[in-house]
Amino acid sequence: MKNKVIVKDKDERSSHANFIENIIAKYAYEIDFDLLPDPDVYLQRRYIYESYKAYMKFRNRETK
Repeated sequence: MKNKVIVKDKDERSSHANFIENIIAKYAYEIDFDLLPDPDVYLQRRYIYESYKAYMKFRNRETK
């Protein structure tokens, strides 16, 4: 692994990360991951929307 980071000193972020880890571990059995929305669909829709906005901005600039 090229980008491996080892943190030897504990700081406020490590305690927060441990808290989040414990919460996820505690409630993971209650979360039905199959029912969560697919993030790829959301990201694709956002990309299409942003591309369309940029295209319309470019097109409106050309017609003026």
